[in-house]
Amino acid sequence: MEAENTEVFDKLVKLLTDKGIEHKITEHEPTATSEESAKVRGATLASGAKAMLLKYEASKGSFSYVLAVLSAEKKINLKTLKKILKTKNMKIADSDEALKVTKCVPGAVPPFGSLFGIPTYLDNSLIKQGEDTNFNAGLRTKSCNMKVKDYIKVENPIISDYTD
Repeated sequence: MEAENTEVFDKLVKLLTDKGIEHKITEHEPTATSEESAKVRGATLASGAKAMLLKYEASKGSFSYVLAVLSAEKKINLKTLKKILKTKNMKIADSDEALKVTKCVPGAVPPFGSLFGIPTYLDNSLIKQGEDTNFNAGLRTKSCNMKVKDYIKVENPIISDYTD
């Protein structure tokens, strides 16, 4: 397996540190799924912030990306998100697109679209699940734990409902 790029991890830690946000980084075996991540973190699946890169038609023939962030125990409803974004054409970005846009392998993308210059849409499911959230921090071997309220303060996502 190719070594992962630490650039996003470094940018994320710098962002949180510079903003004075309390967070905890843990190192663990590489994880590929939300379930595996929750297990190695000793955390609930619900507390996991699943970040999904989506590609959508912003205007005729012009495509853009957004980062959808939701509780890892929920499923994204693309039909609802299409309505929110006022588009008819949307899909989950493939692994090559995700790597190109985020410099992260699938499963490692942190829930900060701001790091990649794209908007973040936060589903209420992450807010409702509890005070803390956990997520892979740009690498499949590093996780970050922080307060949901601090995440919202730093990222300033667009908050809506789009999960089942």
